[in-house]
Amino acid sequence: MLKTRKNRKHDEHENHERWLVSYADFITLLFAFFVVMYATSSQNEGKEKEFEDSIKLNFHMVGRGGTDSDPNDIQNALAELVMPLGSFPKKGGPREAQDYVERSLDKSMSSADKKAAVQDIYHDAVGVRVALTASTFFQPGSAKLKVEALPSLDKVADILKSNDKRVIIEGHTDDSPIEGALYPSNWELAGGRSTAVVRYLVKVHKLNPKRFVSISYGDQKPIVPNDTDEHKAMNRRIEILIVTDDSKAEI
Repeated sequence: MLKTRKNRKHDEHENHERWLVSYADFITLLFAFFVVMYATSSQNEGKEKEFEDSIKLNFHMVGRGGTDSDPNDIQNALAELVMPLGSFPKKGGPREAQDYVERSLDKSMSSADKKAAVQDIYHDAVGVRVALTASTFFQPGSAKLKVEALPSLDKVADILKSNDKRVIIEGHTDDSPIEGALYPSNWELAGGRSTAVVRYLVKVHKLNPKRFVSISYGDQKPIVPNDTDEHKAMNRRIEILIVTDDSKAEI
């Protein structure tokens, strides 16, 4: 009888790897926690769909028992998420690129500097656009960059350095007639400003000139009617388009 009890006691302690099950469950829950934190950081329909897909994948891994999951499954799951700050997203489209640009500028610029320099950040089918406030970077009727505005442009340059995407710089003005002989029309003024930005990025930051296209739209693409001074100021802008889908780009 004593021998039987000893054997039973010994058998109860034979499994030394039961902790692996708890450890695998903890890692799975930790992964789910970071997915939730990411998905709720900025609410929009795209993020909610991304969150839903990630949760489904996570439950799939739990259903497999955690410990027998292929390491490639975890790597593929992580690859589906937006790349962390510091590297331009290798997967995804304009929306993911916009998220990266917004987080980068939020980190590198003060709220006051960003408010003064950046009019808007948004995406379309072609890529992500950073609209710069022209009055912050140029004097009225001038295409010469203000020295005090260059640090803000440097922050945008850092984003462009993080990838090798094609970049289209667009110059836009309001519909006010040009006063002066240097620029006969808004076409020349807008073109001079977009070219000045390209020249600075290539000369100072050593970015590949083959990536850039400079376009002048003059006053032909207003975002609001030119009916007030405030609206005219909104139409005077430099848009930096980072192309994520070359097949949809017009140029």
